[in-house]
Amino acid sequence: MDHLWTTVACYDLDGGALLMGDIVRRVGRGGKFLGWYIRYKDLDGTRRQRASHQPTRALAARMLLEIEARIARGQVGISEPEVQTEPLTVSDLCERFLCEFNSPRIKHMGRYRSASRTSIFRVLRFIGQVPLSQLSRAHIEKARDGIARSFQPNTVRASMAPFGAALSWGVRQGLLASSPARGIELPRRELSTEYLPVEEASRLLAEAERRARLRNCPTAWSRFIGISLALRMGLRRGEVFGLRWQDIGFEAGRLTVAKSYRLAPKNGKPRHLPLPSALVPLLRQWHERCPNTDERLVCPVLYAGRWGMSSNRATHGLAPLLRAACCKPLSRGWHALRHTFASQFIMAGGNLVTLQKLLGHSSIEMTLVYSHLAPDFVAGEIERLKY
Repeated sequence: MDHLWTTVACYDLDGGALLMGDIVRRVGRGGKFLGWYIRYKDLDGTRRQRASHQPTRALAARMLLEIEARIARGQVGISEPEVQTEPLTVSDLCERFLCEFNSPRIKHMGRYRSASRTSIFRVLRFIGQVPLSQLSRAHIEKARDGIARSFQPNTVRASMAPFGAALSWGVRQGLLASSPARGIELPRRELSTEYLPVEEASRLLAEAERRARLRNCPTAWSRFIGISLALRMGLRRGEVFGLRWQDIGFEAGRLTVAKSYRLAPKNGKPRHLPLPSALVPLLRQWHERCPNTDERLVCPVLYAGRWGMSSNRATHGLAPLLRAACCKPLSRGWHALRHTFASQFIMAGGNLVTLQKLLGHSSIEMTLVYSHLAPDFVAGEIERLKY
């Protein structure tokens, strides 16, 4: 059996010698977490070890300090009737999950924990104080229905997913016998393919270019190039603002999507795309005047007097540009530009499998949301069969 040892110190209240105790994280076979144990030397000098029955290391440490303080006053460390345990609540489990859970499949645990905390909080508003031992399917359905009264179906699904992951993690840690969230019905996913008509997309490109050339300032140029990459190649926002000049091969006519901001792309793999001929001269012009950055960014932004990488929440003046170009407002902003590329590609007769490769989708199912835009293409394909 493996143990994680942590030492906690406590001084005699009368200024006596230093008293020492240990906190033991006990793990059984298969890495199953058994609990936090405490070790201490009792008043008669006997070395004792017992389960703290505390849900967190901090509470186990507090219990050990109280025991050490009693011994320092000449009292027995603890007697069995005095052991008081607080029941582990749903909130306690979720907090442990957010602090301790780790997975090699998640490329950025910090962002995962931050997003999961926001989502799980919506659930905890309804059932956070329920003792974990009493958590039932009815409690989880109550939370789901409560969230649905204030949020859209996709947000309900996004809230329940990390909460279900927390319960499954609790099962693996031995804190739950089974997950009551398993099999809970969720609202249907709403697929949003908000996009601009081809006329509006053309006006947006023209207005962004007009401002870039009229003002002749790096900010307007960087915005124009970013919009061009999204509308002409379908790059995600993180891929646009994480693009480096070394990722662009002018001679080969190829662009490599190697980063999303500073991380790997969404599916974890780089992809190589042909450079549209309309983009090549624009990129060459911009290359000559693009502000230098440590990472040699193609679309840097100016912040606090310094050029650098965009924030993943920045809009970069897209809404005013849409209004100036007489385009409809986009609720999803930059991601709607990616949808515009995909939608217009299919409506122009493009192939769904090709689109999957261009967008970097890990499965064709993700790309099929655009299939309803190509009825004529599908009708033409069926005529291939001849008897």
